[in-house]
Amino acid sequence: MAEPDPPREEAGPEFARGLFDSLVLGTRLGNELPTAEQRGYAETFPPFNQAMALSGGQLSGMISGFMGQQAQQAAAERFGQLEDASDRFESVVGLSDRLLERVDSDLDAARGLKNHAV
Repeated sequence: MAEPDPPREEAGPEFARGLFDSLVLGTRLGNELPTAEQRGYAETFPPFNQAMALSGGQLSGMISGFMGQQAQQAAAERFGQLEDASDRFESVVGLSDRLLERVDSDLDAARGLKNHAV
């Protein structure tokens, strides 16, 4: 049987620290991505292209599943139909924005603030 989740008060600081560490790691890894010139060279090797295609498919599946878990089923379906990488990226950015807005609203509610739409 799975262990119950700890109360939110106890998980708050650890969760925030873990999230911060993950964001820092993601930023660092993003900054280490190859330049367009380096990627162009790597694309001359078939194993690189095969690995990128496999990773891309796995990543797309994870993102689509995540969208579905976040009650964004329509977004997940649209994401699955997009073929252009920049359109897929914009879709992920849109989801991230919506989730961050929800977190911000929940934090305001937890602090007793009301969100007044302008």
